[in-house]
Amino acid sequence: MVSSKAPGDRAADTHALNVFPALTSSAAPVADVPPDYLKATSNPVTALVIFTPLGIAAYLLDWHPMCCFILNFLPIIPLAYMLAEAAQQAANSTGETVGGLITASFGNAPELILGCAALRRDKVELVQASLVGSILSTLVLMTGLCLFVGGIYHKEQTFNNVAVVANSGLLMVACMALTLPTMYVFLVPQTNNDLQLSYAAAISLAVVYVQFVYYQTQTHSHLFRDCEEDNDVPTLSLPRVCAIMTVLTMMMAVHSEALVNAVEGTVSSTGMNERFIGVVLLPIVGNSAEHVVALMAAMKNKMSLAVGIAFASCTQVALFVVPVTVFAGWLMGVKMDLSFHLFEVVVIHMSLLIVAELMRGGTGSWLQGTLLLSTYALLSFGFYYLPDSPSTPRVAPCAPSPATSLGAPLETARSASPST
Repeated sequence: MVSSKAPGDRAADTHALNVFPALTSSAAPVADVPPDYLKATSNPVTALVIFTPLGIAAYLLDWHPMCCFILNFLPIIPLAYMLAEAAQQAANSTGETVGGLITASFGNAPELILGCAALRRDKVELVQASLVGSILSTLVLMTGLCLFVGGIYHKEQTFNNVAVVANSGLLMVACMALTLPTMYVFLVPQTNNDLQLSYAAAISLAVVYVQFVYYQTQTHSHLFRDCEEDNDVPTLSLPRVCAIMTVLTMMMAVHSEALVNAVEGTVSSTGMNERFIGVVLLPIVGNSAEHVVALMAAMKNKMSLAVGIAFASCTQVALFVVPVTVFAGWLMGVKMDLSFHLFEVVVIHMSLLIVAELMRGGTGSWLQGTLLLSTYALLSFGFYYLPDSPSTPRVAPCAPSPATSLGAPLETARSASPST
């Protein structure tokens, strides 16, 4: 996520510690200079946008699936980065509430667009894997890279431990919400209540998300403030920013559709399983903007900013993207439940415990970064060799609504009795 701060606002790094970054900053006037193109275009990662026409051509001309996958994978990275920058520009030009909604919505646009594209093709396992991968990528990989890169430039770095503790508690609640449907299906495989339980978990996560936003922006906002100042002002007018965000979102939707369409062919031609693609490769697309900004902050010894970006991004995926994806599946008539692979749930719990243990002191060094990077490498190998689970029918055209499902009593699980 890219900074959204107004002149004179002493909460310079607050946006990284917040789930709604723009809610704690004041609206800023548009600068009295001719609108320039997005500041993000000066970043080297945006050079990958040159693959946009090649990716579209590969999709329309039905090129080899592996080639189509790569050519549509690469341009999504700069598009996601520029979309995040545009969202922050819009947040700087609007009020606090509207700016927060814009930042939250478009900040997670890559994950949501990819998820909807996969749900349209009934690839629920791929969506589940991408959600797990986004959590692991931001929690383990991004935090490890920040600690390692920052530790190379600075012997020891300190950060705001309050944000780490608060987000760790939220992630533990999210882990429990993801574990209950998984364990329920694992222990009672003949049940039909997994979808109802997933709706209950999704609603609970959404409620917790709203509560935490109110906590950190209203009642306890002072705990998430840093004493540094920064004087960023929007360089684009609001109508221009909205037009840019619309174009970027449409381009990402096209590339996401082509990317998902090429997954099956990529799996058959490379031997990689679908879960490895969802857990390891797709999160690179969705979290590229956060990775770049967090690493730059770590190099500048702004560790509170870097760690805040990592934990806030992970919290947004667990408490915002997951419920939205579940209800998007309901609207599409697809059984998008939270019954994950047991290996995925175990990995999330273990990763959260490792990160919480390494970060609880409020200080960081390169050694902690290498430990987290080693952890991510181990779990990546685990997903690479994890066999694909047997496919099960997921289309549910008559799937009950969340309200109807939660209002009805849960069906009693019946075990099959042996015939006499």
